[in-house]
Amino acid sequence: MGLLDALPISYMPNLVALTLLPVAIIVSVFVYYVALGVYNIWFHPLRHYPGPVQNAATRLTWSFQVISGRSQFLLSQLHEKYGDVVRIGPNELSYTSSKAWKDIYQSRSGKSQFQKDPLHYQKHDKIPSLHVSSDADHTRMRRLISHAFSDKALRDQEPIMKQYSDLLVKRLHEATESGDPVNIKQWYQWTLFDLFGDLCFNQPFGCLESGKSHPWIDIIGESIQAFYYLGLARRLPGLQSLVMKAIPKKKTEQAAWHSEFSKNLADRRMAMETDRPDFMSFILKHNETEKALTVPEIRSNTNVLIPGGSETTSTFLTGTTWNLLRHPSKYKRLVEEIRSTFKDAHEINISTTAGMEYLNAVINEGLRVYPPVPSNMPRVVPEEGAVVCEKWLPGGISVCVAPYPMTHTSRNFKDPDSFVPERWLKDPLYKTDDLAASQPFSFGPRNCIGKNLAYAEMRLVLCKILWHFDLELMSESEKWFPHNMIVIWDGPPLYVKLHAVDR
Repeated sequence: MGLLDALPISYMPNLVALTLLPVAIIVSVFVYYVALGVYNIWFHPLRHYPGPVQNAATRLTWSFQVISGRSQFLLSQLHEKYGDVVRIGPNELSYTSSKAWKDIYQSRSGKSQFQKDPLHYQKHDKIPSLHVSSDADHTRMRRLISHAFSDKALRDQEPIMKQYSDLLVKRLHEATESGDPVNIKQWYQWTLFDLFGDLCFNQPFGCLESGKSHPWIDIIGESIQAFYYLGLARRLPGLQSLVMKAIPKKKTEQAAWHSEFSKNLADRRMAMETDRPDFMSFILKHNETEKALTVPEIRSNTNVLIPGGSETTSTFLTGTTWNLLRHPSKYKRLVEEIRSTFKDAHEINISTTAGMEYLNAVINEGLRVYPPVPSNMPRVVPEEGAVVCEKWLPGGISVCVAPYPMTHTSRNFKDPDSFVPERWLKDPLYKTDDLAASQPFSFGPRNCIGKNLAYAEMRLVLCKILWHFDLELMSESEKWFPHNMIVIWDGPPLYVKLHAVDR
């Protein structure tokens, strides 16, 4: 006798109901998304904006495009097809007009500000930081933390920066004695990671000294991607638990490890009694006289400073090295400027490199062609609505600029995919370029607080590398780019052969 035969008749309706419940749930979710898609396509306030129908219908489309790792290349194609504004999701618009930088990201006097989209910017906790916070908290924290990035701080921190750029050169001399190629991407990562560990926590991670990576380097990239997956789950009503289960457990574990590890390092640094001119000494000094940061806020901000400083600058150096080696005439011109400017390597410092014309053009072009953070930076239109690129939008719409599509559209730059530093030197061939479209450090009151430090480090490292070495791109790295990204670039190793300059 079967189980159904053994059950009393009174239990049968309940059993049937339980059996049909999963089917009913699936059907309900399906009907909900179909109805939502119909509304999004034909009745939504953004229905008249251009873009693919599948993106307008459901947020799933853009989410899976991001997860594919090719979203910014696809977005560039969409902007070339549809114009300066593209509807990439039911409630989301992407812009490539340089005017969007001011309309969306600039401070609006006497008006409500565009806030960071909470569905995109994720945190493990509710402690405010420069990355995610209210306007009031952001203003308070930035005013205090800015002391650690002032001109005085930069001058005081220069010996620390010099220490690591010199150590990089020393270790590269040792590593290339055999004549074998090196993965220059890895060496750049180690240099910036050691430097920012020292500046944040008075504790370098020993990567350059040991010639070995630290697990935190890989975990930073994984944790950034984990936060995106968390945001993806929040955008999908009815499917959140399913998406959360699909997130690789390793990613969420590493994101939690990243936060806990940086917290412990911050606590250890705060307990030190030293006036050493690192970030923490400036923060703690001014914390006594201004609207103070709480201990959890200090922890939260140092958590952001490590990836914000080390990952982005090393990414720039890697991409620009590849672009230079792919364009021998540009490489030769920069090398000639560096080696004619400095007779001795000890002359290379923050002040002597600041005014180098072609070096600065190379940096600006490197940031344009290969922006360290290429992907969307969404903001939410204030509740009362606002005008973006001369069109009024209702409150609650998510609007964004993505640096890669912005700087790779022919509407902003001639030969947008070409590496041409001369466009920053008023070359008449590129007089129509809209240079203001390139804002690799973002724009407005929430732009990158470490911009000046990043420029200083970029100049120092490029000058010292090209003063000491001739670089040769290996054949296996000829096609290094394009490669995938999820929020940040996920580039492969970059193999070069370094030949010490004989002086």
